[in-house]
Amino acid sequence: MIELSSSFMITAYVMLIAITIGAIAALLQKDLLRAAFISGAESVALAFFFHALLAPDLGLTQAIVGTVLLPGIIILGIFKTRRTEEE
Repeated sequence: MIELSSSFMITAYVMLIAITIGAIAALLQKDLLRAAFISGAESVALAFFFHALLAPDLGLTQAIVGTVLLPGIIILGIFKTRRTEEE
């Protein structure tokens, strides 16, 4: 069995806390654009977490999909559905 150093475990716990706080912050936002950007930043932390756990394939996939594609699709959907208020 592989022994993990205490510094790695501390880093892993800090990353998990940052990922959780980022996800909750994205959920609590009233502005949808800000929520999309926070979701992308949270995905970067998750990609680093996967890379630290020696799963670089998952980290690379998470970096591409979670950081670029998902917020991009959300932002595109926000701009396509935005309605103007009538005076």
